[in-house]
Amino acid sequence: MRIAAFILTIVLATGILMGGVVLLVLHGNFENPAWIFAGSLAMIPFVYGPLTIGSFRAYWNVAGSEESRRYFRRVVSIVIGLEGVAAVITVVCAVATSSGPLIPIVFIGTGAILTAVALLVGPVAYRYDRAHPRPRQEWVAIEPTEIRRKIVTMAVTFVGVLALGLVGLGVLSAEVPRSLSLLQVLIFALSFACIAGGGVALFSTLPWNRRLRDVTDRDPARLRRIAKVVVRKKPGELDPQDMTAAARYAAVISITMSFQLAYLVLLYAGIVLQQVNTLQEGIGDSFSIILIVILVAVLVVILPLQVVRIRRARRYVTEHAADLNESAVV
Repeated sequence: MRIAAFILTIVLATGILMGGVVLLVLHGNFENPAWIFAGSLAMIPFVYGPLTIGSFRAYWNVAGSEESRRYFRRVVSIVIGLEGVAAVITVVCAVATSSGPLIPIVFIGTGAILTAVALLVGPVAYRYDRAHPRPRQEWVAIEPTEIRRKIVTMAVTFVGVLALGLVGLGVLSAEVPRSLSLLQVLIFALSFACIAGGGVALFSTLPWNRRLRDVTDRDPARLRRIAKVVVRKKPGELDPQDMTAAARYAAVISITMSFQLAYLVLLYAGIVLQQVNTLQEGIGDSFSIILIVILVAVLVVILPLQVVRIRRARRYVTEHAADLNESAVV
């Protein structure tokens, strides 16, 4: 049920984003592709901002303490602030391109509706989750066999989608003359394989994310306090109970972040490969180049940061191995 809800949410969010891009292309007066990119970028806070609020409210006990309530209010404030910036960008795009009021109304209205829905549905989902808890069990570290199994699943998915893509696109290029070159078939198949493999990496982290929630008793403020010590190396005092939770958090987050990093790299690689094919066809040159530059720049920033945090978490596990086996249930 929880996995189905997660998949449905991601599909709906992606569908709304794709619908927004289609609306921009069909009803916008965008002679410069840069405006399409700006409009598409502005749509992201309207969709993923409410998704962040709803997920946070459904996943964590934000009313457990004053610190948790303050932290949640800060999350909501940041999301609404980003939506405000996105609204300004959307209006500027509409005015600069003389595309009319339709796009700003739809984009801003969608963000407002989704935010309201997130604030209403999040608490309902949290209460449902609390009313149908998973059986509590003794702490068990993530076994290497489980990690290897998920890696094999990623690899099999990558190879399988690559093979299907090569066959399917190869047949298409043979049946439709001058549709795709051999190089384009290979690049498209690789892009689909990267995105599919990345999706498997992301879904692999779902049960581990639940462990992170459980070891911190659904308390977002406690999670934030522990994360500062474990992955950010910021000074902070942890009580004995937090020391056990911190060691277990480190043991899980070091693996979770590795898979999340694999997802990000594979997803961006798939998108970049698709844009390379677009450049070969001579379609949307400016947009594709801008997108490739942005994706590469994001990876250049995120990759070293995540690697450092993963190493910090692993080092913390090594230094506090004794705390992992303290008696507690999760």
